[in-house]
Amino acid sequence: MAIALPDNPTAQDSPLDAGQIAADSVRLEEERRSRVLERAGRSVIATAMLISAAVFLSRLLGLARDVLTANLFGFGPAIDAFFLAFTVPNLFRKLFGEGALSSATIPVLAKYRISRDHAATRRLVGTLATLMWLVLGSLCVVIIGGAWLADPRWFSDPAKFELFRLYLTVLLPYVVFICLTALQAGILNSYGRFAWSSLTPAVANLIWIGALVILYFQRPESGVDDWIGQAVLWMSAAVLFSGFVQWIIQMPELARLKLLAPPQLRLSEPGVKQTLAAMGPMLFALAVFQLNTFIDQVQAEIWVEGDGAVAAYSYASRLFQFPLGLVSVALTTAVFPLMSRFAVSGELEKLTASVLNSLRLLAFISLPAAVGLAVLAYPICVLLFGGSQSTPEMLSRAGLVTVLLAVSLPIVSAIGLLTKAFYALRDSKTPTRIAMFAVAINLGANFLFLQTPLKEAGLALGTAISGFINLAWLGFSLRRALKGSILDSVRANALPPTSERLAQPMSPSRVRAVAVSLARSLLLAAVMGAAAWMVEHALFGAFGLGGRVSRALSVLAGVGAGVVVYSGLALLLKAPEAEEIMALRKRRRAPDRPGQTT
Repeated sequence: MAIALPDNPTAQDSPLDAGQIAADSVRLEEERRSRVLERAGRSVIATAMLISAAVFLSRLLGLARDVLTANLFGFGPAIDAFFLAFTVPNLFRKLFGEGALSSATIPVLAKYRISRDHAATRRLVGTLATLMWLVLGSLCVVIIGGAWLADPRWFSDPAKFELFRLYLTVLLPYVVFICLTALQAGILNSYGRFAWSSLTPAVANLIWIGALVILYFQRPESGVDDWIGQAVLWMSAAVLFSGFVQWIIQMPELARLKLLAPPQLRLSEPGVKQTLAAMGPMLFALAVFQLNTFIDQVQAEIWVEGDGAVAAYSYASRLFQFPLGLVSVALTTAVFPLMSRFAVSGELEKLTASVLNSLRLLAFISLPAAVGLAVLAYPICVLLFGGSQSTPEMLSRAGLVTVLLAVSLPIVSAIGLLTKAFYALRDSKTPTRIAMFAVAINLGANFLFLQTPLKEAGLALGTAISGFINLAWLGFSLRRALKGSILDSVRANALPPTSERLAQPMSPSRVRAVAVSLARSLLLAAVMGAAAWMVEHALFGAFGLGGRVSRALSVLAGVGAGVVVYSGLALLLKAPEAEEIMALRKRRRAPDRPGQTT
């Protein structure tokens, strides 16, 4: 077939055509990148909203669980011993369930899905699960044995220590089930399955609440103090059972993916070594806040005189964890697989955009949550924890801890995101070094603040200070890491040096845009906090009902006023974050409208 060739171009036409073609090529490439980033951003927001809904349900049930616990058991020695014992398995849950295990597993599985077959993935999954059974089971035996060999007289309150090690013996095997559940969640998340892994904590809370309801109806009229010790033991058994249920509930989804592998030890599988090598440093780095919380509770028990310090800190921590799960855990869980894919494929510009966009969303959501929690801390503590076993003094102490923990909410949220960005880049050493320094700062701050009238609230302030230092250091380090990684890729011809943005992934203009967004969110949050405080205080006296009814109405009114003021101002000022969320909601509803195409 003959092809008609154009006439020979003139010397003047040729550069013009070539330049036009080059310009069109650059424009089309920029448009393609923009569409990819927009789709990725919508995917992250949609997934984060799905996870937020599941986490909201879980945190709501968890809050109800702690309200029942406080009203049933109060702030006495038995509940102090329980919270201290539960801190040990709960620390492992934080480390693995929201930290090192999923962070180490997801990048390896992302690589396996690209470069290995399904049989290799099954071998990796089966080996990791078997290793966890062996290692965690042995760890439980060692810790429980050490607790029973310890002399109670070494501790300031031997009777409370007897309760502590009894509860610890029942609770510690929970570690095995919850860490296996975390492994399953990491596998499902790497395949884009988030629903079941997000709902399992809600199931656990329902089991715990069921146990508390049964115990409530068995509560005697007299001899309550003696009964509480045994009742808390039964509650511990219910917690252990909830861990078993969480492990079982994700198995059908794994079976559908054909990843329900039998026990095996294929230690030569490359992914096993990669996962374990990445997990070691992550165990410390990602869990710095959880380690700080554990240290805080131990120091509260040792250095604060009398009972109730651990319980006050634990109840306040529950109020803090409620918005943290909705803000940080949901968003970082949604964005981490995306960041890992960008890092594996060398698309570091997209990784940078994901980090910065996620930081904007975190600030937009976490700042009003922190301000609202701080200004309504005492009324909320009185409303939720003010049962017959509580005293006004303990409620005031819990409220002060809540205020100072609220300061940490945006900080801890951002730490989780930036740490995950390092893990996506396969760098666990940098956040580990930073975390070690932050823990040292926290220990020093705790020692200083314990000498003040703040008591256990000083520990929360120490955590906020160490967290701020941790966050600042992580931010500067990540900016250097991303710039260096992209420049190395350009030099190796892995990326074409056609865009200035590639060489400056976190340029001053990009960082300035995030800073402007943060300042706007902070200003709106301050106005919202003032509105919530004024409405709550005005209405509590105006209702004149007294007690919990008046407090509940005033708190709900304060929260509602805060939500209306913040969202209204954000939409009025056309905050990009609010517009993104509203646009996503419209897109999600659009397919349901008859005759509408997307």
